Amino acid sequence: MNLTLLQLADSAFPAGAFAHSCGLESLRAHHQLPDLKLRLTELIWSTAHGMLPFVTPDPEADARCDVFLGNHVANRASRAQGAAFALAVEAAFGTQVTLPFMHLAPVMGAAVKDDARLLYLFGTVRSALSAAVRLGIIGPLRAQGLLHELHPALTEALAEQTTAPRTCSPVLDLCQSQHDALYSRLFQS
Repeated sequence: MNLTLLQLADSAFPAGAFAHSCGLESLRAHHQLPDLKLRLTELIWSTAHGMLPFVTPDPEADARCDVFLGNHVANRASRAQGAAFALAVEAAFGTQVTLPFMHLAPVMGAAVKDDARLLYLFGTVRSALSAAVRLGIIGPLRAQGLLHELHPALTEALAEQTTAPRTCSPVLDLCQSQHDALYSRLFQS
């Protein structure tokens, strides 16, 4: 059992994910959230194809990630979460990660190495579900049931080896890019 991975995946690990909704808040505001499970499945595949290629210890991945994240909201969120994750990893384990842009995916790849892809994908979905609970879209018990229902999609997405990052969810990307324009918002992104 990898206790370090469990500690890193714990929602109490202070990596800043609680401040981000993974686009759910904007999707809801733009009436694009009729089916939460469908949108979370879309988020899984969008993350698998778009961000998992950057979850690597390769230091060049950070610069490539910065170019790939043209959506200013996603770029800002990735940098904020990456810096927070690096700070927490250094405080907890003494491992220092320094990259030029500090995007979350490459920071996680550099800090965690083994199982970093699993941690990144799981953390993305867990954070989105946590945001859905705080937005009142779903209750906490149903959220856990839904997370369990998403296990096959998570497993399938992790098994697919994607080398060239690509966007596969234009609705999610467009709504997330409009997050800053929301009249009122609970999350930073």
